[in-house]
Amino acid sequence: MDLEKVSEPEEMAEEIHLLKKIGEQFLFSDKAGRLICGREYPLIERGESSQYEKVMKHVSEVLGITDRKSYEEVDRRFNLTMY
Repeated sequence: MDLEKVSEPEEMAEEIHLLKKIGEQFLFSDKAGRLICGREYPLIERGESSQYEKVMKHVSEVLGITDRKSYEEVDRRFNLTMY
């Protein structure tokens, strides 16, 4: 599924669960101020741009993630760290 087409938080959380089942990682980055995928982590840490930035910004917006506190609330609601 194209994550940029998902507009409902519940559906986005389910897509993240499916991606995690096949080995993708997601985490909140204080540096980026949003949810990032594991592949972005080294780029974010080096201050480089990421090809995943646009889609991960959309994912964060749909889920209502704006800071670490909102990430923790969304994680509790949808169990994003279940795997």
